[in-house]
Amino acid sequence: MTISTALLFDRSVQLMTKQQSDLASIQERAATGKELVRPSDSPELAVNIARIKSTIGQLDGYKSSLNGVNDRLRIEESYLGGAKDVLIKMKQLTLQGSNGSMTGRDREVIAVEIDELTSELKNLANGADANGNFLFGGSRVATAPYKEDEAGVIRYQGDNYRSNIDYTSNRRSSIGRNGLDVFKPILSGEFSDPIPAIYELTLGGTLEPGDMYNLQIDGRSLSYEVRPGDDRDAVLGRLAFNLNEATQSGQLQNIEAQVVDGALQIRAVDGIARTISSDSTNGLAATDDLKALTLTDSQTAITMASLSGTMERGDAVTLSIGTRSLTYHIVGNEGGLSPTTPEAVLSALKDAAESSALFSQSATFQISEADPTELQIHPLRDNIGIITVDAIERTSINNQTINITTVQKPTPPLPERIEFFEALQEVSLLLRTGTQDQIQAKLDHLDQMIDITTLSLADIGAEMGSIDNELSVNADIKVQLESTLAGQEDLDYASAITELQAKMMALEAAQSSFAKISQLSLFDYIR
Repeated sequence: MTISTALLFDRSVQLMTKQQSDLASIQERAATGKELVRPSDSPELAVNIARIKSTIGQLDGYKSSLNGVNDRLRIEESYLGGAKDVLIKMKQLTLQGSNGSMTGRDREVIAVEIDELTSELKNLANGADANGNFLFGGSRVATAPYKEDEAGVIRYQGDNYRSNIDYTSNRRSSIGRNGLDVFKPILSGEFSDPIPAIYELTLGGTLEPGDMYNLQIDGRSLSYEVRPGDDRDAVLGRLAFNLNEATQSGQLQNIEAQVVDGALQIRAVDGIARTISSDSTNGLAATDDLKALTLTDSQTAITMASLSGTMERGDAVTLSIGTRSLTYHIVGNEGGLSPTTPEAVLSALKDAAESSALFSQSATFQISEADPTELQIHPLRDNIGIITVDAIERTSINNQTINITTVQKPTPPLPERIEFFEALQEVSLLLRTGTQDQIQAKLDHLDQMIDITTLSLADIGAEMGSIDNELSVNADIKVQLESTLAGQEDLDYASAITELQAKMMALEAAQSSFAKISQLSLFDYIR
């Protein structure tokens, strides 16, 4: 291979140019003190550095915000500390005013001082920050949160808004307090009226004498056995009577019962839900052997009626004269006998017929002296119609149903609340017009208010402590990030100087070689 002088010259120039460029790059890095002068020198390193700087910028932003919140919390702490001092003073004055030895004039003086302290507390509640924004109005920072209404009562005009702050990219918290937090309504000592629980019980199916209906309320059981002639309203009415009687005797508490529109309405007037259940049992099976016999003497027109068979509770005997009829339901113990007898039932039928006045113009009735099992019916006039006595066996149908529905859900008595400043203004009013007991009751209200402000101050202290901890954590993270950034961005001067010296020596050697090579000529050897 033949190497020309021109090629050798070009190669030497290229080498020196590269060495000069490398030397200039090192000199630039040394001059700036940065490992990376241009992003294009190392795109990956440039991205890492930009990411770290962005995170440090975020931490600086968080620090600024947290310091701002701390400043606000200190202002809130100052206002609430003043409010607590005022409330303590008001309690002392109220305690003094509740003394039985105080005269009306003495209490009037205390009431005037209470008014002044209430006004002072209102000013504290309307406190603002350095920018003139009201602290305790929620989002309504431009208007005072506490103002008198038309009646002169101090009312809250703000809302329940609380702003949020980002402590870190993953942590957010509410900061500051509104009037509903620091001057919240207090317990008045009164309770709202309860909303009673209302249950309705309805009956279905066939009612039969001897059927038993059972009702259980909170473990207490009440029962009623269906009697002859009972309809649904009668059964429900008896259950209502038993419930009310159990309440009066103390077996049940705060229960009222009545029949309304075919349903047994049970009311738990204390507003507390009750556990109510019910069931029914069918009466004994009927004995189907009851018979009635009616004979009329054609000469005397007297009708003789007799009964035979088993007389059971729920059986019935119907007496008909012409178009009028009367049904007697057998109780089962007529004549004081159990089981009863035909003659006792006929005697009871006679008494029912005579007392009903249905047949007073038609016939008279008497038990035969010769045969007590025979009822004699004597017509009072002609053409009174056909006279019959019929026996009706009771049925035994087991299809009873009981349905219980909740018509109204209960709400128990709830403690009522009174607004913060309204309660304070009542202290002044009662000192002027109230009794000693009423004034003493206000001491509890003031204790609640002091507790509320104390808890608010404790919350502020906790928030400030949390912010200080967060600032400390963020500061530590920033130090670590700055150290990492310095390791990637700052120049290692020792290595850079060594590299600079090496590059300078290489450049000087290249320049010396080039000077000698550039003077070489073939004619120097042809001599």
